Amino acid sequence: MTVDFIVATPHDALEFNDVYRNTTGSAGYLACNNIYNRVILNEWNEINAFPDLATHWERLDGARRWRFHLNHAARWHDGEPLTAHDVVYTHLHAKEMGYTGGRFLRDVVDIVAVDDHTVDYHLSSPNSGFLVLLGNFIFTHILPRHLYEGTNWATNPHNLAPVGSGPFRLAEWVPGEHVIMEAVKNHWGPQPQIDRLILKIVPDRDECVRMVTRGEAHYFPQDTLTRDRLHLLDGATANIELMQDPGPGMALLDFNHTQPRWQDGRARRAIAHAINRADIAALGDPGVSQAWDHYLLATSEWAFNPDAIAPAHDLDQARALLAEAGITGGSSTAPLRLYYMDLFHGHRPLAEIITSQLAAAGLDVEFRGLTSVEWADQVTARRDFDLIIVGGSMTPDPEIMSPKYTSDGQGNMAGHHNPDVDAAFVAAREATTLAERGDHYRRLQAIWARDTEWVPLFWYGTYFARSTNFFGWSDQVGYSVPWWHWGRIRPVGTSPA
Repeated sequence: MTVDFIVATPHDALEFNDVYRNTTGSAGYLACNNIYNRVILNEWNEINAFPDLATHWERLDGARRWRFHLNHAARWHDGEPLTAHDVVYTHLHAKEMGYTGGRFLRDVVDIVAVDDHTVDYHLSSPNSGFLVLLGNFIFTHILPRHLYEGTNWATNPHNLAPVGSGPFRLAEWVPGEHVIMEAVKNHWGPQPQIDRLILKIVPDRDECVRMVTRGEAHYFPQDTLTRDRLHLLDGATANIELMQDPGPGMALLDFNHTQPRWQDGRARRAIAHAINRADIAALGDPGVSQAWDHYLLATSEWAFNPDAIAPAHDLDQARALLAEAGITGGSSTAPLRLYYMDLFHGHRPLAEIITSQLAAAGLDVEFRGLTSVEWADQVTARRDFDLIIVGGSMTPDPEIMSPKYTSDGQGNMAGHHNPDVDAAFVAAREATTLAERGDHYRRLQAIWARDTEWVPLFWYGTYFARSTNFFGWSDQVGYSVPWWHWGRIRPVGTSPA
């Protein structure tokens, strides 16, 4: 009997190479988590890294060099050995070309294959938090050098017909309908305990949830179920459980720091004073999500600064600061443009609230959700925006934020350039103990609050309804695999291979 594990997802794939470009939240992103491997793995609930391609690793030269020992058994789906040379090629080329995977490798100056199964990452300066950059996102997965070297990644046919090293291989993709992956028989790593992983493309988020309640699917991705949709679980006929927990990050309002108007701290503080979190609190769910005015999540106790708080709501002060900064209305010709990525459905009500609150301060604002492709072009590449609402992944280690907020960060879409922020990140990287790193991160939050670098809005929660007929979810295996990796999933009542 064939065992299928079915995920209902609202967003179709674009391709199957997320180290090339970011398609976060799409079926392609979910598939890549299972088709490919990373060197190591991190999940947001656990600060420690776990093996993936690497069986173990060493921190050398005071965290200026990291050595990874790869699994000798690792193979590509076409039977070719996976070696250190694949790792070197993938990450050096992504960094050289400015592809998505490269944004987490900013301080890598070289990657060297010591031998076929040992690879050294040489950094420009010590970085005790390097593992979280290497292991937390699928963007750092490893591609087969023998199929990509010498090609243009934008047009390489294996973006659509991937050859990975993970527990599943692509069997069929019917755009708009489904992505089907089959278990790799005699896989070099843990053997999958399901035969097929099926991603069904269902644009209606409500229907994604209903499919799980009826037993027609076993899971759905983050941001599909929101608090206002919990009633859809009523009367479920399938064996399901609801997971609802504080999330790994926050929604925040950021400025286009390349624009002269936002280089004036008075203008940024004015926007912060216009934000009324009493309105935002209505979106919260006690114990799961809440309006938030701090610059880190309290769950990162070792690094959290409770005294670093965004400016409080004060509409008169907001108007006065706007006048001092010479800002009235959106501009002389057009309203301010506020964007969010529509993959993150929960950002829309935030955009509505913020638009209304800024109007009360005298600013004309229009908001719009962008597709991931539009976002990559308009926000990330061209910085053609005024304000954005984005998700800030703040756990398990603040170092994961450095690509977004340091001056030379490849993920610095908002054009941040604050020498004090840069210095705090450097000091935290060079510290050798978690306690010392925590001290530097508390100073970092104080700088963000002092300069109103960005404005925290909402600590979002996560809601997942999942089938209890399967075991092996991330939380059930000690967060040793990401939430979107299902290579450990097995029917209840069976033993792991």
